[in-house]
Amino acid sequence: MSIEDFRWLSDSLRDLLQQDPLRRGDPLSVEAQVAVGLYRLGHGSSYVTIGHVFSIGKETADKATGRFVNAVLARFRRVAICYPPLARGDQWDKISASFEAKHGIPNIVGAIDGTHIPLATPADDRWKGYINRKSWASIVFQCVVDGDGEWGSRSELGHSITNGTAAEPMIPHGTYLIGDAGYPSNVRVLLPYLSTATAENEEFNFIQSSTRIIVEQSFGSLKNRFRILLHAQMARPLRARNNAFACMILHNLLNKRGSLYLQAWDARNPAEQVFNELPDERGEGGRRRVADEGQVSMSAIRDMLRDQLC
Repeated sequence: MSIEDFRWLSDSLRDLLQQDPLRRGDPLSVEAQVAVGLYRLGHGSSYVTIGHVFSIGKETADKATGRFVNAVLARFRRVAICYPPLARGDQWDKISASFEAKHGIPNIVGAIDGTHIPLATPADDRWKGYINRKSWASIVFQCVVDGDGEWGSRSELGHSITNGTAAEPMIPHGTYLIGDAGYPSNVRVLLPYLSTATAENEEFNFIQSSTRIIVEQSFGSLKNRFRILLHAQMARPLRARNNAFACMILHNLLNKRGSLYLQAWDARNPAEQVFNELPDERGEGGRRRVADEGQVSMSAIRDMLRDQLC
């Protein structure tokens, strides 16, 4: 983060982080709280280490990080991670055009995928619900990105897509998301062919994957920039979730401000490669949903796109 971005962020959060100068003790300045919070999210270091770096106690580092994360969520959550209202057709058209420019698939308004955020768990039966198939604990983030790789999903969007329970449209009629074969075969997600028995199917799957990869690249750059997401957080699930949300918000804000992403961040040490992504074993059609009356099924749309593009 450049010094200009740091100053802008500090000024944006100043009214939320400013502490009473007359309170007992020596309160941290706004800039110090922002620096501590960014260090925690950017490195994933323990509060003991952060305390040594900033010459503060570990409890102070813990509280400063919590205040910073809460301030980021309060100030930016609804403006930095959001899709446009359904009525703003011009904005949806812009998103669709950015996807179509990649490999020619029209009407896509988002790429959807999920990722695991590791947790360090105590010996407590209440944590059993967070244990995944590889026997380590995690919370799952399901997100949607636009054609520029910026996070734009609302949590209810991903949930309704996965479960096929959308009570009302959340994306414009005639548009859809693009995802991998682990998603249900509903009318809102363009999936690859499970069988590549024909050359056309194989070519379509290549085009589909090349378009969808933007969400995987976004998860990768997010975790490389905010390396707390590569480590098992010694935190309650709610706080770990808030940390991840704050990282996504800051990632979007920095991208919009033109902040540089350094290729050196792509290198990961062995400790940061322990929690590899889980393979998706759901396969195509784990849950199927019949297309609404009068609507063309997603399978039919996929066939038409294959014939058009391949």
